[in-house]
Amino acid sequence: MPPILAYNESSLPAPSLGERLQLAAEQHLALEIANHGNLDLAPYLKRNIPIAAVQAYAMHDVHPLHTNARHRQHDVHPLHTNARHRQQALHHVYQTLEVAAQLQAPRIVTVCGFGTAVVDSPFEHCLDFFSRCAAQAKTLGIKIMIEPLSPRRCTAMTEPYRIGQLVETLAEPEVFTTLLDTGHLLDSGYDLEAFLSNWPFPTEELQLKGPNSSPPNFSLGQWLRQLPFQPAVLCVEHRQPITLSGFNQLISAIRLVFSPQ
Repeated sequence: MPPILAYNESSLPAPSLGERLQLAAEQHLALEIANHGNLDLAPYLKRNIPIAAVQAYAMHDVHPLHTNARHRQHDVHPLHTNARHRQQALHHVYQTLEVAAQLQAPRIVTVCGFGTAVVDSPFEHCLDFFSRCAAQAKTLGIKIMIEPLSPRRCTAMTEPYRIGQLVETLAEPEVFTTLLDTGHLLDSGYDLEAFLSNWPFPTEELQLKGPNSSPPNFSLGQWLRQLPFQPAVLCVEHRQPITLSGFNQLISAIRLVFSPQ
């Protein structure tokens, strides 16, 4: 069975949420959506569009209450130097799990850290943090995917193999798995084909992105066909915009990889 093809809702080339949902429905795409902590579920519940995953996005963004430049480190994640922010991150993961359950999304996206100020012993802090999320995730039947970011985004736990080791050490394969983002891999200096062909850890989702958060290019078919593993979800995500024509071409190119020969 081919992987679910999803698109990050905010990356879709349409100006309003309603138009983005309509575009996803027309292309028969699942969605990956971002929970900043105040996600309005109503528009998604009204539409019959599958939600592949919910991102616990406050873990890798500045806190919405802090817009002043001197508060730029007031985000919430497991590696924050402030214990209160680490606790807020835990509550954010709990809340994102509940959101995913309400939307019948079977997985959420998490990260270990964001920014330059991080705690000592980052691996141990991440192990403690995610261990405390396991019971709720198991009760709700939702997988927690842990995504390695590039060193441009964080100063610790950016090595993908370290995330794989974290998932192995957590030893809850029904709950914890990895998510790989090709954009972060490219920004980290990896050759995608060489890296992915040797990746040994369970991977629930592969996010397709170009360098510097650009849309992935159409040449991805070659290395997608050679993947030694098949993720449950392929999700396109990018911050740089894409034209509607480029979007349609990209979706067609990805589907062609998995169409019967």
